[in-house]
Amino acid sequence: MYRFLTLPYLMFFIALTALIIITPDKAASQSNKPLSIQIVTSEYAPFNYLENEKPTGLCTEIVQGILDELQMDVPIQTIPWARAYKMALKQENTLIYTIARTPQRESLFHWAGTLVESKTYLFSLKKQAIQLDSLDQARHHRIGAAREDIRAKYLISKGFLDLDQVVNAEMNAVKLINKRIDLWIEDETAAAHTVRKLGYSPEAILSKSLHVDMGNTPKGYLAFSLNTSPELVRAFSKALEKLKSDGRYDRIWKKYVDITP
Repeated sequence: MYRFLTLPYLMFFIALTALIIITPDKAASQSNKPLSIQIVTSEYAPFNYLENEKPTGLCTEIVQGILDELQMDVPIQTIPWARAYKMALKQENTLIYTIARTPQRESLFHWAGTLVESKTYLFSLKKQAIQLDSLDQARHHRIGAAREDIRAKYLISKGFLDLDQVVNAEMNAVKLINKRIDLWIEDETAAAHTVRKLGYSPEAILSKSLHVDMGNTPKGYLAFSLNTSPELVRAFSKALEKLKSDGRYDRIWKKYVDITP
């Protein structure tokens, strides 16, 4: 039938036919294109840590549950906290956990939900227990903390400028056991897990010298970098709430701690 069309009309008809045939396939291809997202965390047992070089832990299992719910396959990078924090501040579509939500950090991230809630203590060795009635009494002691951790920043804000800062909880526990520091500021669940991992009984080796009240009970959150798609943030938040409502969240908790979150 094309012989009845002049050349300009023939070319237009062919182009239009090609557009109708090809465009839906291209649109489908674009809509199915995997979203570029990276997930970063650090060694902070029992919430997130490496076991046989594989990311695991209470919060890691929750994050993996969210990924399963969203049918996403994204590797989790376990790296030093300071590096993970910097990546989440500067790189797009970056999820970081487990991170404390503070007034200073509020505008730096998109917050996608609460993973954990815990209490903070200054710990000393049980056989050389240090009893403190106030935070001020700790000023003349050597205190170990994790670099860029919210607890370290809290102490610094209170004038503790000579902290012994390392990259993770295990290093602090070893230094306390070897008497290289006098006190260790840490979340109670993380401290107990870390000491058990080193082969010690927390009840036999740790003494709670002081409950450190930082204004409210610290909570661990999921947070995204600011230049992240709002739809992605909402999707993760919604998936987390589903895990909490259908019982999967509680089942993960009970694997790691014998308490109700």
